[in-house]
Amino acid sequence: MHLLTPLTPLYAALVKGRAAAYDRGFLRARELPVPVVSVGNLTFGGTGKTPTVIALVKDLVRRRRRPAVLTRGYGRRGTSPLVVVGPCSEFSVDRTGDEPLAMAARLPGVPIVVDADRVRGGTEAVRLGADVLVLDDGFQHLRVARDLDLVLLDAGDPWGGGSLPPRGRLREPLGAIARASAVIVTKVPADATAVVGRIADEVTRLAGPIPLLTARMVPSRVRTPSGWQPPDVLAGRRVLAFAGIGRPQGFVDVLSEAGAEVVATRWYRDHHRYGADDLDRVVAEAAEHDAIAVTTTKDAVKLPEDVGVWVAEAEMRPEAGDWNTLWRMLPGERL
Repeated sequence: MHLLTPLTPLYAALVKGRAAAYDRGFLRARELPVPVVSVGNLTFGGTGKTPTVIALVKDLVRRRRRPAVLTRGYGRRGTSPLVVVGPCSEFSVDRTGDEPLAMAARLPGVPIVVDADRVRGGTEAVRLGADVLVLDDGFQHLRVARDLDLVLLDAGDPWGGGSLPPRGRLREPLGAIARASAVIVTKVPADATAVVGRIADEVTRLAGPIPLLTARMVPSRVRTPSGWQPPDVLAGRRVLAFAGIGRPQGFVDVLSEAGAEVVATRWYRDHHRYGADDLDRVVAEAAEHDAIAVTTTKDAVKLPEDVGVWVAEAEMRPEAGDWNTLWRMLPGERL
C-alpha cells in the first residue's frame, strides 16, 4: 500500500478538478422535472446510506408523495436499466446488485430504478409517476442536479482516516463537504453528546453553519425460522454476527442494543457474494460457539432462504432534528 501513496495527490487533483468543472459550468448538471434529494457520503462505505434512503422514502410515502429511488446497483452483472418494485421474486442479486433488492424488500410499491445513468433512470422514474426522486449514493454523482444534498457521517469513523486512498477511506478531500445542504451524523451511540459535538465543530470549520442532524441505527425486527419476530427475540442469546458491509461494528452495536451477546464475528468485504464454503464455515463456527448465526438484510438477499441463519433488520431513526427539518430546506414549493 505504501508504494501507492504517491498517487494520493493525483487522486485528489482529479476529484477536485471534476468538482470545479461542474462548479464553474464547464460541465453541466442535468435538471430533472421533480425534486431530487441526494443521499451520499465522503467515505467509502459504512455510513448507513441504504437505511437512511429507506427511512427518508418511508417518510415521503407517509406524506402521500410518490417517491422513487435512483441507484446504480453496485456489483451487478449487466448494464441494462431495470425497475425493481417489491415485493418481487423475478430479479436476482446478479441482475440488480444487493442494495436495490434490499431496498425493494423494505419499500413495497416504490420503484427502485437501477441504472448507472442516473439522468436516464430519473427520466424513467418520472415517466412511471414519481414526484420526488431520492438519489442513492449521490454526493459524487454531480451530473444530476439536486435540490437537497445530504452527506452522512458515521459517528464511529466520520472522516475515513482523514486521507484519500490508498492511505484512507475518503472519496474526496474533506473540504468537499461545503457542497452539502445538510449533514446527518449516523450510528450515534446512546451517549453521543461529546462525539457529535466534535463532529459538529469540524463540519462548521469546513462548511460553515449548515444544518446537522443525528440519527441512530435501531433494531426493528428479526427473521427467524419461524418468521419475523420483534427484536427482543435476540435478548440473552449468543450470536455469531457475519456480514459484508462497510463498517461492521455498527451491526454489532445493533445486535447488542437488541440484547444479544455477540460471542464471535466473521466479516467479509463490502458487497461480498457468498459461496457454499462461506456458509459452511459460518454455520460450523456458530455451532462451535453454541450460537445463532445472524446477518444483515443487505447480506440476506444473497443467501438461500433455507440456509438457517437469522436476519436482523435495523432502521435509521432521527434523534436531534427530524426529517421535516430537511424537507423545509427545499426551495419554494418543491416538496
